[in-house]
Amino acid sequence: MTILYEVSETESLSDEVIQDEMKTILRQMEEAIQQGKSLTCEHIVRLSQELDKYILIAQTRKMRCIS
Repeated sequence: MTILYEVSETESLSDEVIQDEMKTILRQMEEAIQQGKSLTCEHIVRLSQELDKYILIAQTRKMRCIS
């Protein structure tokens, strides 16, 4: 339930802010991989979960536009 609470908090963010956050997370993931971290390491998994949160928000917004 924590994720749903965090998602509802971030729904008020603009699309531009969400896109910037997603790009930042992707850069952090790329840097970690270049440093030799495994895709299954805790840091990469946490970043992936953060990215999932923003993807869920984007998908929800798109569904609202289609309706």
